[in-house]
Amino acid sequence: MTSDKQISVEFYFDYSCPWTYLGYKRLIQTTTRTASLIEWKPINLEIVSKSLNKPKKESPKYITNYRKKDLQDWASYCSLDIKEHKNLDHRVSLKASRGAFFALSEDKIVDYSSEVFKAFFSELADISDDQVLINIAEKLDMNIEAFKESIQNDLQDEKIKSNCEELISKGGYGSPTMIVDKQLFFGNDRMNLVEFAIGQASGKVLVLPGQHDA
Repeated sequence: MTSDKQISVEFYFDYSCPWTYLGYKRLIQTTTRTASLIEWKPINLEIVSKSLNKPKKESPKYITNYRKKDLQDWASYCSLDIKEHKNLDHRVSLKASRGAFFALSEDKIVDYSSEVFKAFFSELADISDDQVLINIAEKLDMNIEAFKESIQNDLQDEKIKSNCEELISKGGYGSPTMIVDKQLFFGNDRMNLVEFAIGQASGKVLVLPGQHDA
């Protein structure tokens, strides 16, 4: 009989993606239910796109309209306020991601991420602005001088780039991406499969809504 073991979920995320906000909240719930850990890996979607040479193309209006509706349906389902950013440039999240490394060192990554996502999507704040991020750090009682140094240090970008390269090497291409026991899952709507994979990897029997033959 397989003994239960604690599982770590590799979480590749970009603060500028609304679907990642949804995925972040649901992953917190998933790992809490399964007593699992999160391995936080900030990435930047602009870097990923350039590395993969992703073509930039406009979607037809009917697809764009449905995606907007779908996002708001998910936001309502997850009790989140997600507003639209026009002409979104994913480079806006670089400083916030630098700050994520410091939040990790302070063991405040969950609260920090909640505040960054909320600032960007609920309050439409500019998370590339030092003061916006400093206000978050002050709210969380972080070492402000050390935090300032972290978000202003572009050497942190090498860590972000390394995470992007690692994600791509594992077959990933976007945010949010979760990896459980070498199984890759992309998107907020894959969270049930993430939880199922945690159960398989840990030896726990998890019965999930909609699971067949459960």
